[in-house]
Amino acid sequence: MNPDKLFDYLEGKLSPSERAALEERFMSEPQLRQELAVARQIHAEMRDSREIVGVAQPTLEERGAVLGRRIAIAFSVLVFANVIFGIYAIAFMKKKDRARLNAEQNRSELKESLARTAAVALPTPSLDIEEIKFTAPAPEQDKLANKIIALAKQLGGSGTKGLADERGVLLFTEIPTARLNDFRDSMKKLGATLPSAPVEAAAGEKRILQIRISSSLQQ
Repeated sequence: MNPDKLFDYLEGKLSPSERAALEERFMSEPQLRQELAVARQIHAEMRDSREIVGVAQPTLEERGAVLGRRIAIAFSVLVFANVIFGIYAIAFMKKKDRARLNAEQNRSELKESLARTAAVALPTPSLDIEEIKFTAPAPEQDKLANKIIALAKQLGGSGTKGLADERGVLLFTEIPTARLNDFRDSMKKLGATLPSAPVEAAAGEKRILQIRISSSLQQ
């Protein structure tokens, strides 16, 4: 804002309507309030200097020079305030970018860690683990895997789905020994290919089976 108008406001030279409009702007514009504070300080210093005893009233030229100086001071203060705000904004944006990059890096590291954990937790089964195979289009493989896990739970067992890759989806189910045949029958109904000679259940309450879902049967 033009500093002259701020000084006119401080000296009571504005009309009531102009004064009311300006005060309304002060309430809604923080920067304008800052400009007013600077103008008020300059105005107070100028008034004190005029009240010193024995000092004559300034001439027109002197008043012009004073006005020029206070405009320059006000402008310098505003420029300084804008520079400080700019530095703060740049620092804030850099901090925000660093936080975003750190979050992306953490997500990437977590994904790699989960993949390594899954590889260790779900190793390639030994020869005594029965493998059941399915063929299904890639978009339907995840849905079929969830259905198999649900059937295992219905029979009192559980299922774990590994990470999907270009070869398909690998699952491991743990089925109560007494319900193995029921589970195999359920897999047949879903279209599974069972081994010609299922592995005999060893002693124990539960049996682990591997289930592979792929786009084509792997030999």
